[in-house]
Parts: sequence; structure tokens; C-alpha cells
Amino acid sequence: MAASKSETRAASPEEFIEELERIRTEFLDGASPWGRGRKRGAQTKDEIAEGKRRSHVGADGNHRFEGERYLNAQDRAVRRQQLRKLVDEGGQTSVGGPLPSHPAMSKWHSNEFGVSDEEIAGLEMEDLSPESLVALGWWYLLQRTSPWAVALGSALVGEGSKRLPGAHEHFTLLIDEARAEYAKLGIKDIDRAVQLMIEHAPFGVDMEHAMFAEEIVREFIDTPELQDEMRRAFILTLARNSRGRI
Repeated sequence: MAASKSETRAASPEEFIEELERIRTEFLDGASPWGRGRKRGAQTKDEIAEGKRRSHVGADGNHRFEGERYLNAQDRAVRRQQLRKLVDEGGQTSVGGPLPSHPAMSKWHSNEFGVSDEEIAGLEMEDLSPESLVALGWWYLLQRTSPWAVALGSALVGEGSKRLPGAHEHFTLLIDEARAEYAKLGIKDIDRAVQLMIEHAPFGVDMEHAMFAEEIVREFIDTPELQDEMRRAFILTLARNSRGRI
């Protein structure tokens, strides 16, 4: 799929958002915008633990790309909103809130499946695979070199998908199925194991993040040139996020 050519005038915010969602629908060709559900056949505790180990290899730390977005944003109100997002992702505990960082909650999940903090620390120091290195390197390049509103608007692909119809039901089912699966596997602290899944569901702050991405596109992607940049970023981010899941 190729990005559309610039029009002589910018599309209205409503027209442009609709166009991006048509691009998403065409690209996914019937696949879920949120990835696969849990109905993949039963997994053993060891298989889940191995998947978690792979996810920790060469970890990029604490959502550093969100920092890139913050540093580049030129609108004061947007920077304030992005700072709040950095706190949500990086740990509300840093400002006296109740929730730790997303990477910390990911480690909670791994711990419940027998992967120790020491093992995780070692995995994080390992080199990424060539494929992951290219994909992650491109993602940081997008955040550093795109117009700041395009970088922030690229969140419309991942987080922004949680504002789509059916998201609440999808994630509710996903969490319920995980709880049932983990109970069968004998996981001791199921609440701890599913906490990151809950934080990534469209029930609270992640819905705020999803709407923030749409607000950026509506308010700031307002010229033919910026809309061309946004189309390109949207399509390439769709491709990056969809690796191995479609």
C-alpha cells in the first residue's frame, strides 16, 4: 500500500481521521486491530515463561520514545499532556501515585511464571535480534526526525486503536481468559500477573492516551504536507506493529 498524494487542500480533521481508519481496515484485511486473542491453544507455564524471556531480550527500558516525543513537542499544552503520559508509563510512584512503571509490571508477570529479576536483568543486557534492532531503530528515528505532531500522532496506530468500537469488550474478554488460564496453571498471584494487561486496556489512562493521539491529529495535522507525513507514519507503524501477528 502506498501513501496517498497530497491534495491541493488539507482534508478536514473528520475526513482525515476517517481516511486513516480506512487505511487501517484495508491493511489489516479482517484481522483484529488489537492483535490475537488468547484462543491460540493451551500454553504451558514453561511456554509462557519462554515467551516472556524473549520479550525481555535487549529491552529498551522505560518507554524512552515517549521522552523523544516530549522533547520535540513545541506546544506548551501538548508538552504538559505528554509529561503526564510519561508519568503514567514511567511509574506514578515517581510522583507519589500508586502504580509503578509498565516495565516493572511486565516483570511482575514474568516473576509469576518463574523468571527472576536477576534473569530479566541479564536478558535485558543481551543484543536484540537483527529484525528487532531494525524495527526499534526505525521507531526511534520516526520520533526524532518527524514533525513533532506526526510523532505524537503515530500513537494513533497502537494506543489509538483502543478508542475503536469493540475494544472494551475485547480487552475484558482477554483479561478474563488470562485469569482463567493462569488459575489452571497454578499461578499464585493472578492479580499481579494481569496488572500490565489491565493497564493496557481501554478502561482508564490508556483510553486517555488513545484520545490524546486523536486530538493531536485533529488539531495539528492540518496541512497537505503534514497529512502526507502522517499517512506515511501511520502505514509504516501499522506494518511495524503487525509483525508476526497477521
